[in-house]
Amino acid sequence: MAESFKVNIKATGPMFDDATVAKFQPIINRGLLDLAIFEGANDVKEQLYPGHGRLTGNLRNHVWASLRGDSQARVDAGSSMRGSNIEYAAKVEGLYGMFENTTKRLEQNAERFGDKYIGDPIIELLGGQP
Repeated sequence: MAESFKVNIKATGPMFDDATVAKFQPIINRGLLDLAIFEGANDVKEQLYPGHGRLTGNLRNHVWASLRGDSQARVDAGSSMRGSNIEYAAKVEGLYGMFENTTKRLEQNAERFGDKYIGDPIIELLGGQP
């Protein structure tokens, strides 16, 4: 299943109404991409090590994040870089669940990560202290 090894991050809530989003969209997009890279893709990569899903490092090297549109980022197994996921990524995911583990971690820490990567930069832009 292709969907089993993708992590989609979408910002929702009162801060993301149309007028606010239009004003702060570049900050929101940058924050989501940073979140997807640093907390998403890097977390998946850390779970791929010798004896635990990593033989050559090819899959690990293809795990990446991309901005898919306004307020949407995705972590995948090669689709962002090459247009399709590494063919054996689903099998490795089935054995080790690294994308599923990362999805759970992101969901459990959504508020903290949202503040860190999106809220704090907006507060700083407005002259406040995060």
